[in-house]
Amino acid sequence: MAYYDSNAAYAYDFEAMPAPAARPETGAAPAERPRFDVYTGEGREANQVVSPVFTHVVKVFCVLVALFFAIGIARVAIAGVTASVLNTNAALNSSLETAQDESSNLEVMNSVYGADTRIRDLATGTLGMVEPEDTTVLDLSQDASAQAGSTDDQGAGAAATDAADAGSSGASSADAAQ
Repeated sequence: MAYYDSNAAYAYDFEAMPAPAARPETGAAPAERPRFDVYTGEGREANQVVSPVFTHVVKVFCVLVALFFAIGIARVAIAGVTASVLNTNAALNSSLETAQDESSNLEVMNSVYGADTRIRDLATGTLGMVEPEDTTVLDLSQDASAQAGSTDDQGAGAAATDAADAGSSGASSADAAQ
C-alpha cells in the first residue's frame, strides 16, 4: 500500500520532513482582553414583558381556531347523518313501492279467484257438484237471537240427550266394526 500522492505519505515517512521548529518566544505579553463582569439579578431579558393586548389576541385566535375545527367536525357529522338518512329513505321508498305492487297483484288475484262465477264453474266442472234444488234460509237478526236465548235452557237439556244418544250409537257402531 503506497501513499505517494497525499499528505499521509509524509506522515509515515519520518525522515522526509524535518522536525517542526520551535517558536521563538517573545517577551511581549498577549493583549489584554476586555473585562467581563457578571452581575446577579434580573438581566436585560427579564424586563421584557409581553403585552396584555398581544396575549389577548393570541387567546382569541386560539379560540377561533378551535371553534372553526368544532364547526367543521359538526358539519361533517351532519352531512354523514344526512346521507345515511337519505339512503335509508330511498331503501324504504323502494320497499314501499314493491309492497304496493305486490298488494295490487294480490287484490287482482283475490278478485279473480274469489269470483262467484269462477267458483261455481270449478264446482260444477271439476268437482262434479250440482246446484241444490231446495234451499233453507236462516234469519240471524237481533229478534231471532233474543228468542234463541230464551229457548237455550230448553235446548241444553235436548242437547245433552242428543249427545247421550250419539255416544250410545257410536259405541254400537264401534262394536259392529269389530
